[in-house]
Amino acid sequence: MSKISNVRLPALAANNYSPDQVNQLIRSLEQILFQLNNTYTPQVTEENQAGLDWFTGPEGPDIQSVLEDNNYFAYGSFLDFTDQTCTTVNTATPITWDTTAQSLHVKVGTDTSHIEFTRSGRYYIAFTAQMRSTSASAKNFWFWPRVNGTDITGSTMKNTLSANDQALTVARSGIFHLDKGDYLQALWAVDDLDATLESYAATAFAPATPSVTLMVTSIEYG
Repeated sequence: MSKISNVRLPALAANNYSPDQVNQLIRSLEQILFQLNNTYTPQVTEENQAGLDWFTGPEGPDIQSVLEDNNYFAYGSFLDFTDQTCTTVNTATPITWDTTAQSLHVKVGTDTSHIEFTRSGRYYIAFTAQMRSTSASAKNFWFWPRVNGTDITGSTMKNTLSANDQALTVARSGIFHLDKGDYLQALWAVDDLDATLESYAATAFAPATPSVTLMVTSIEYG
């Protein structure tokens, strides 16, 4: 309900109102009723809106008060369809991304190993990598995330392949708080250069396989 505009009512009469004063009073009351009918918000609607505001939260001085996304949510789906290799053993190597399937407020940077965030919040992030061994010896793979150039403590995955032409997919998900302007990287390392991140072409019965995937979904704003 919005504020009612000032409506002039007839002055108090000493004894009786004249017909003109009665007509003026009626017109004034009609004007008040018109404003009420055109600005009234039902209580149920106000309660629904309050609930919606609780979920969407504030953005600066403004409240997100619509059922539509209104650019509030952030997400991204990133893949790479090239084979990736390390050039040196036991050396941290950034994983790169050549394909963006979907993106809102999250993007691949000019440095294609950077996933950049343009909206602060808490994000659910899921990562997969398609490992491959190209020789019959044991080889170790390590994977971990890095934010703004700093490794995330206690986050490394280690896997071992040993058979020739052996392939295996590794996956992990986690929740990260990222600020506007932050960037995320996925790092990997191997102790044998016959270890690769492999992509596979489409077959007659199955679509192509990316070497790596990264899915990003916002779960909390701010």
